[in-house]
Amino acid sequence: MATASLAGYKAFLSLSTASGQAKSRIVELRDYTMSVEHAEIDATSHDSSGDREVIGGIGSWNGSAEILHVMSSGEAGSGNAVYDVLVGRTLADMEFVPTGSTNDGTFSGSGFVTGFELGAPNEDALNASLTFVGTGALTRNSSA
Repeated sequence: MATASLAGYKAFLSLSTASGQAKSRIVELRDYTMSVEHAEIDATSHDSSGDREVIGGIGSWNGSAEILHVMSSGEAGSGNAVYDVLVGRTLADMEFVPTGSTNDGTFSGSGFVTGFELGAPNEDALNASLTFVGTGALTRNSSA
């Protein structure tokens, strides 16, 4: 049976610094990861019969991306534009599109770019690593 898996190279990440505005794709994206976590609260007591018990706590999300660094300072979604979001401490609306088509469903939320690391390897393309952290919920938007 053939796999139903999809190629990761179709995925993209977009952001906007103006709420409700169209988001710009991060240019020259190589890779991204998105992590969603749910903290646990220890609810173990003397009534727990010697086994640990937990209840659900605070949810959070974060991630990282690897891009080829495009020097176009005015281009929305360029490495320089993302850097400006970081140093401006600007809240950004983010959208993650795993399949490359918004019709297949997306993840969206607001967050901050928290890190930018520029790499200039001798035998590879100029690149940058980005990290980001969400504020509030990350929403899974179903396929159309």
